[in-house]
Amino acid sequence: MIKPSKLFLIRHAPVKQITGFFSKHNPDAIIKNNKIKKLATCLPDNCDWYVSPLKRTIQTAEALSRYKQYSKIIIENNLVEQSFGDWSGKKISEIWKLINKKKDKHNFSFISPEFSPPNGESFLEQIKRVEIWLKKLKLKAGQSILIITHAGTIRAILSHALQIKPDFAIGLEVTYQSYSVLEMLSKKDNKHKGGQFRLLSFNNVI
Repeated sequence: MIKPSKLFLIRHAPVKQITGFFSKHNPDAIIKNNKIKKLATCLPDNCDWYVSPLKRTIQTAEALSRYKQYSKIIIENNLVEQSFGDWSGKKISEIWKLINKKKDKHNFSFISPEFSPPNGESFLEQIKRVEIWLKKLKLKAGQSILIITHAGTIRAILSHALQIKPDFAIGLEVTYQSYSVLEMLSKKDNKHKGGQFRLLSFNNVI
């Protein structure tokens, strides 16, 4: 009998945004316990939690742990958000002047998937590191895990898992404190058409 695993993809709690500026690389999360408590009711108990090493994801995991039992928490560097390098905290209008003349623009993203900011990384590079991590992930039949991470990382996971072209995956909207659920077959059960992953739900907000 096939028992797929489930990956619960959770975007962290909100961070302070300054209108007209890129977010800083590692800001604090704005934790509202009533929101976290509601999110916890939708998640399974006693799972392994894989958490990005940035403060906003760790703080979200700590807040969730007040309302949800876990097996263990694993800090996973490959789940970190796409780095915007030298652009972090800078004024968007100033950066736009530098890239406005580029031909490869995107309808729904400030930069195209293949473009890497100075001392940062591209969305394509983010997909690649997420892909490497997913391929190494060894889960037991029927096991569920929580992945507490970032919007870009969730897009990258879905791009790889569902074979969505990066130009389209980068346009997926992932809301703060939302959860999505991926079903994953073991390698031995992935015998036929359709791939190893199935999206059960996406961007659920409580």
